Formats: sequence, structure tokens, C-alpha cells
Amino acid sequence: MDKGVALDLRPGEKYLKISVNIISTLLAVAFCIFVLPRILVFFMPFVIAAVIALIANPVVRFLEKKVKIVRKAGTAFVIVLVILLIVLFGYLIITKIVEEIVDFAAAAPEIWRKTEDTLHSAMGVYNVYFNRLPLSVQEWLNEANGNLGSTITTWFSNLGKPIGEWTSSLAQNVPLVIIGIIMAILASYSFLAEREYMIKLINRVLPVQLIRRWNIVYSSMKEAVGGYFKAQFKIMGVVYVVLLIGFIILRRDNAILIALLIALLDFLPFFGTGTVMIPWALIALFNADYKLAVGVLLTWGVSQLVRQLIQPKLVGDSIGLNPIVTLFLLYVGFRVGSAIGLILAVPIGVIVINLYKAGMFSNFVYSIKILFNDLARIRRFSREELESEGIKVLNDKEEHLNNEEEEK
Repeated sequence: MDKGVALDLRPGEKYLKISVNIISTLLAVAFCIFVLPRILVFFMPFVIAAVIALIANPVVRFLEKKVKIVRKAGTAFVIVLVILLIVLFGYLIITKIVEEIVDFAAAAPEIWRKTEDTLHSAMGVYNVYFNRLPLSVQEWLNEANGNLGSTITTWFSNLGKPIGEWTSSLAQNVPLVIIGIIMAILASYSFLAEREYMIKLINRVLPVQLIRRWNIVYSSMKEAVGGYFKAQFKIMGVVYVVLLIGFIILRRDNAILIALLIALLDFLPFFGTGTVMIPWALIALFNADYKLAVGVLLTWGVSQLVRQLIQPKLVGDSIGLNPIVTLFLLYVGFRVGSAIGLILAVPIGVIVINLYKAGMFSNFVYSIKILFNDLARIRRFSREELESEGIKVLNDKEEHLNNEEEEK
């Protein structure tokens, strides 16, 4: 076709392409939201195996090239090493948990006595101020306390049901879990030992276009997830330093360990530093240790202020996003999915942005633009159409003169 010749699509063909592009994009989004998670859960052992293979592959490659170990032998060595590390780590964690439980059981009576004394003193202070309030306010507070108590009771009773169901389901699925672990180990070995064969098989079976898109998605996920969690560890380090300085100023024993444990909690949006520090400050307040209460609250407030100030910048730099875009994604994620949304918003946002830059949404965007252009054309009336309806259309000069006369 000559370069100067324009190709005009017939309206039916054009709108057929637009419909196909829009519907296919919406179906792909619905598949990723509703179907893909179920598929991943169903094939979870193989998903775990793929992650293990991805992590262990650099070690296997190093053993193969530098140490000259056959890939299958190196794979077996790495898999056995990973299993041993998991078992050792699990043993250490379980042992530590058992020790902590024993220590807590020994100290429980003293902890309960101090807690009970604190609650009694707090209730005494509460009753003093409560009796000074007007009768109507006292009645309102009593009613509010009753409603709060029933709400808490209902919440705990409702919480017990899903926990019981989850425990029962876990007990019933123990054989499935064991089989899943065995399958994950065998699959991870196969993915590592037969990596080249798997790559050739995928390239031979799947369409080139699908492989190209998967490579884009994979690189985007690697950049998003790795960069995001790298930024979160940096933030956790900064929060740890702030907490450590605050605890040293407050002359707390074991300040290094306490700051580290609270900083680890801050990494989890479900918990955060406030889970420990706010109750700590309240207990200090009830015990009339006002200096400690104020110091703990100030340390907590400064740590959270610093966290909110550096989070958009560090996350943005680690994954290549502008801080305002990062802040926007964090806000949307929190509003949509609360704590889980806060964790997933930025990685998902980076993946979508990278896919858009790679042109995977181009046809969808072009279709929307064409629709809007056609709608704008349909809304506009030509001079001939308006004059046929008896409406006089002025040109720009005539309209300007009329406006000047009206102003005079």
C-alpha cells in the first residue's frame, strides 16, 4: 500500500475492533482478579516450587560453572540444604517459642497481679471523675459501656467460629498439606534440574506473543516486589534507629532488643509500633509514671512521623515511582483493602504502570480515545444543521461585536 493512501475503516469494522479490545481487556482484568488467585491456590505446591527454584537457581548456576558440579547433583545439594535450613530454623523457632511460653507461665502470676493492681487503680480514678459528672452523662456512659461490652462479646463469639472452622479444616487437610510439601520439594528439584528443558518446552508450546507478555509481567513483578520490600526494610531500619534513640533517652533496659522487636512489628501493617507502645504508655499513665508515658508516646509519634515522611520517597526511589504516585497508590490501597491493600497497592501499581509502558493496554486506550472522539463529533452540530433548524450561527468576528454592544 502507498504511504500516501489512507485506510478508512468501515463503521461496523471499526466498532467491532473497539468492542473486541474493550471486552478482552475487561475479561483479562476479571480473570486476574477472580480466577487467577483460585488457580494459584489450587496449584500452590508448584507455585512454591517455582519460587524456590527462582531463589536457588543462582546458587545452582554458581556450583555448575565455578565448582564444576553437574547441574542435577548441584540441584539436589541445594534442595537438601534448603530443607535442612528450614528444619533447623523451624526447630530453633519452636524451641524459642516453648522457652518463652515456659518463662511466661512462670511469670504469669506476677504479671497478672501487677495488671490487676493497675486496673483497680485505673477504675478508682475513673469512678472519682465519673461520680462528678451530671446524672445524664453518667447514664449515657453506662449505656455506652454496656453496648461496648456486648459488642466485644459478640465479636469474640463471632471470632471463635471462623477460628474453630479454620482449625478443623486444617486438621482435616493435614494429609493434603503433607502431600503438597512433598510435591513442592519434587517439583522444585525438577524445575532446577530440568530448567533448560522446561524453557524449551514452554517456548515450543506457548505462542510467542504470550511468552513476550509473560516476560514483561515477570520483569515488572521482579522489579515491583523486590524494590518494594527492599524499601520496606530500609524504612524498618530507620524506625529502629528512632526507637533505639528514644529508648536510650528513656534509659530502658534492653533498649536494643526492644527497639528491634517493635521495629519488626512495624513491618507488619496488621500490628505496627502502636500495638506495643500505646498500651505501654497507658499502663505507665495508670501507674502514675507520667515521664515514661509521655516519653513512649513521643517516641512512637516521632517514629510514625518519620515513617510517613520517608515512605513515599524510599518506596518511589526503590521501584522507580514518583513520590506523589506512590502516596496515591498507598492511599487507594488502604481505602480498598485496608492493611493488605496497603501492602499490595504499590507492587500492583508498578506492574500495571510497566505493562502500560510496554504497550499492553495500547489497543484498549486507543479504543477509548476513538469512542470519545466519535461521541464528541456526534454531540457537535454543523453550521448547516443549525441553520436548517432556523438558528443563525455567527462567526467569531460577529460574535465579538455583539458582545461589545451588549457590554455598552
